[in-house]
Amino acid sequence: MNTMNFIVWMLPVIFMLHDFEEIIMVEVWSMRYKKKISAVLPKWKPFGLKYIHYYQTATLSIGVEAEFLLFSLISLFSVIFQGYFLWYGAFLGLTLHYVFVHMLICIKFKNYVPGVITSVIFLFPSIWFLIKAAKILHYGAGTILFACLLGAVLLMIIIPVLHKLMGSWSEELYKYSGTNC
Repeated sequence: MNTMNFIVWMLPVIFMLHDFEEIIMVEVWSMRYKKKISAVLPKWKPFGLKYIHYYQTATLSIGVEAEFLLFSLISLFSVIFQGYFLWYGAFLGLTLHYVFVHMLICIKFKNYVPGVITSVIFLFPSIWFLIKAAKILHYGAGTILFACLLGAVLLMIIIPVLHKLMGSWSEELYKYSGTNC
């Protein structure tokens, strides 16, 4: 557990365990709290689902698969090329995502939000892995700050792009089902 070859794989593993909670809960949660979501978060229409007004498990699963593939490739190439800066930024971005997306939305929503339980569970292990990696890689405060900025930028690009694509994917799944929009 003290080598980067082990720690690097915690990014896709922790990400996937976290996203299982979202995959399992997002559709039933959004149906249950449809009115409250619209009232508390009126401009927040993630996944491009304006036409059905609740999140679909299949749609979220496609986005999760894309992110899992991206995080797995980042981890794989980090190990192959022994360069961990992008990996560190991605893992740091995921860790910040727990706090600034799930936990803050949960506080604003004043109720359970899918992903918040695993965000709380994985926050400290993720921080521990990041600290351990920084020591192994000899990353100083400047490198960590730069990786933090990289991770934040990655999330600010990846999440909106995936949400926009997920709307299209959801519409295609909806059309494929034969149901009228």
